[in-house]
Amino acid sequence: MNLVDDNTCSKGHIFDIQGLSVHDGPGCRTLIFLCGCTMNCFWCSNPEGINPKHSIMYSEASCIGCGNCLSNCAKNALSLEGGKVKIARQLCRDCEHPTCTADCYTNALRISGFEISVDKLYQIIQRDRQYWGREGGITLTGGEPLLQLNFAREILQRCHQGYVHTAIETCGNILWENFLEVIPFIDWIFFDLKHPDNTEHKKGTNSENRLILENAIRLSKEFHGRLIFRLPLIPDFNDSEENINSVVSFLKKAGRKEINILPLHHFGKEKYTLLQKEYHGSRISVPTDEKLKNIREQFINSGLDCFIGSETPF
Repeated sequence: MNLVDDNTCSKGHIFDIQGLSVHDGPGCRTLIFLCGCTMNCFWCSNPEGINPKHSIMYSEASCIGCGNCLSNCAKNALSLEGGKVKIARQLCRDCEHPTCTADCYTNALRISGFEISVDKLYQIIQRDRQYWGREGGITLTGGEPLLQLNFAREILQRCHQGYVHTAIETCGNILWENFLEVIPFIDWIFFDLKHPDNTEHKKGTNSENRLILENAIRLSKEFHGRLIFRLPLIPDFNDSEENINSVVSFLKKAGRKEINILPLHHFGKEKYTLLQKEYHGSRISVPTDEKLKNIREQFINSGLDCFIGSETPF
């Protein structure tokens, strides 16, 4: 796939397309990862998707210190120190058309994130469609897919008109008007509830939760497709009995009877090294099976259906 698609219709920035997914909606699905996010969760497994357009990934172990990338960098954002590349990442974020990786012969430097048109993306979706089965479709994820509102709306509308099942995964931290633009074209919404307390939510995600909870309540009333709330379960952050009870109370206030627990994992840890960032989630152990079982029972005893990870029935 070309990094830059030169079609003339609307374009967006994505950082990955994954086919044959069975955990993010009914049937077999194509996941489309859109760039940009309004939060910065310390456990995020897709840190390369936080920037709105692209991120530079650098493997120090693969770098031979040739300096080719420096001469190809239009922003003078790269330098060599001790034979290794240093990156001024703010300058990288402002670069519209990065060319620094063009002559990196060892692939030590690569770009995560590329521009693509609605037409080109829909061609890929149509190519994958034969593998989905009867209930499959697409899921927009990220990052926060509704930050790129026009692009997301256009591809969702195109799929809706083409009888493709559509789903999104959202953190909810966007304007309500963004939801109004796309919900006519969405069948399912997966909505993350990261912490019920505003202060603690900001500590863990760099964002308050007021807008998120307001949107969750409004979607519960106004969205007529399937709305599935998810709880990313992070030990010592949101797994206390008190917090679980707060989530129960909120779900009942929203009129919902289902929660999907997503246990912490560290599968994205190596991406932080490539981004030259510290991974703050490494100090936290993944939740034990016993802990997950106890929390599940707490939800069930409160009258809610609770599913853990891939156990969710679609």
